[in-house]
Amino acid sequence: MHKYILNLYVFYIMHCSCVRENPNLINRSANFNAILRCLVLASILLLLVPTALADNPGTIIKVGVFQSEPLVIIEQRGEVTGPYAYILETIAENEEWELNYIQGSWEENLERLENNEIDILIAVPYSPVSDERYTLTSEGITTIWGIAYTHKGSGISSIKDLRGKRIAVDGSDMFYTDLNASLTSTNTNYQFVEVDSYREVLELVDQKQADVGIVSNLYGDTFEDEYAISRMSLVIAPTEMVFALPKNASIQMVETIDLSVKELKEDAGYISYFPQNSQLTHINTWESPTWLTLTVGIGGGLLLLFIILSFVLKNKVETKTSELNSKNQELEVQVRERLAAEKKLKLYFAQLKHSNELKDLFTDILRHDLINPATVIKGYVEYLLEDEENVQRTTALKAIERNNLKLIEMIENAANLAKLESVEELSFEEMDIGNIIEEVVQNLQPRADEKQIKIEFRPGGDYPAKVNKIIEEVFSNLIANSIKYSSEGTIIEVVVSRWNNNGWKVSIIDEGEGISDHDKPLIFNRFERAGKLNIKGSGLGLAIVKRIVELHEGDVGVKDKPSGKGSVFWVTFHQ
Repeated sequence: MHKYILNLYVFYIMHCSCVRENPNLINRSANFNAILRCLVLASILLLLVPTALADNPGTIIKVGVFQSEPLVIIEQRGEVTGPYAYILETIAENEEWELNYIQGSWEENLERLENNEIDILIAVPYSPVSDERYTLTSEGITTIWGIAYTHKGSGISSIKDLRGKRIAVDGSDMFYTDLNASLTSTNTNYQFVEVDSYREVLELVDQKQADVGIVSNLYGDTFEDEYAISRMSLVIAPTEMVFALPKNASIQMVETIDLSVKELKEDAGYISYFPQNSQLTHINTWESPTWLTLTVGIGGGLLLLFIILSFVLKNKVETKTSELNSKNQELEVQVRERLAAEKKLKLYFAQLKHSNELKDLFTDILRHDLINPATVIKGYVEYLLEDEENVQRTTALKAIERNNLKLIEMIENAANLAKLESVEELSFEEMDIGNIIEEVVQNLQPRADEKQIKIEFRPGGDYPAKVNKIIEEVFSNLIANSIKYSSEGTIIEVVVSRWNNNGWKVSIIDEGEGISDHDKPLIFNRFERAGKLNIKGSGLGLAIVKRIVELHEGDVGVKDKPSGKGSVFWVTFHQ
């Protein structure tokens, strides 16, 4: 397009030169009219060029899809999204494929793949059996595994506690199949409740209509915060997710997918990192639509017409140009000053964004990349302890279990504190503090019974207050600390009293060793534990308590027990 314009312009310059050098060519008006007709003709031809620029349709690839959140998401209108769909669409754009999505269940898609009715099935777990029946790609995009959730206060913490429990599962889920086979081999009765989706699984657990629910780790990471549930230390069938093709598929297509996935994984700017309790990220792709090609062609034609008009109005333009130049110089000075200020603001914004991204990445690493291996270790240690009879090995396994539990507690507390520090405000609702304390005491009573400690809480009525449900962590941390640092056979009192006529003061009174005056100002800081080197803990519990109380615009503190040995931890809240 630009070459045509350039040739016409060169032709015009040469013609003008000939006219000036040849006195016989004096009829410039006629010559100019001839040139004008040529340019108009070229403009008309140029407007027709974009219609020939449309891309030819590429190879049609039939792709089997099924609902597998968050890897593959089928919207209500039938639109297919999710990381695997985005990746395949990126490959299709590069290879000039035209994708035709065919929806169905997992079983229907496997049957279509085996019968050569589809060319590709996305988000398929790798297994030796599948590798024999189909052609699997070698480059996986992510590894997933099954995880278990239970409702708070269920008392279920390990695989041995599942006996006789109601286990909610997705009837078509591969993790259900693997867990069912594993549990069946133990000759123990289990009651499975089959539903149609992971969301129904978590809803049953949240509503206590099931004791345990099994979902994939990616789905749990994304949606677990929407429910009042707790993750168990149970890992089911870790497997790598790949693409599957028919057994007689083209080796070239398989190699093309593997090479493209490998390149996408190595390009940090192309596939974004996506964190927990947030939506999935996307792959940055862009396709030049046909309308844009037409627009460019029309714009080129209009540009050519503008050049023609500029010849006609040349004298007037030159007259106005000098006036505009002086005004432009003044505007350029203002623009440069404004650009310099904007550059500084953008630099400052980029630095803040980078700092926040590093903090979010650190929190995600704590919460997922570190906690997952630790929970895997916990599950396998519990499994080995069930059947181990050698005393020496049992002692070693219990030592591993104790230290791993300490590691899990430290990681969870660090992640919770990092998450709380990024929160500016909480949503509140009216709740009874007394009911919350009673539930916490009930949950911690087994731990107190191990040390023959009695927890006394005698509510004198209702204690309504505007709080967030996370306030439970405050009472749980403080009472758990009192149990940890108190001697066997002692008493812990929990007292709720009036504070400033419009709030409540909760006091936890123990008979422990007490806290020195030197340590009292320090214990609510991170990793400060008042010199208790022989007590297990992360040193973050009281820092979490302080941050939650601050978000409630309350206060927290500690003092010596007035009537004798021990400490009094207190927190205040507005009513």
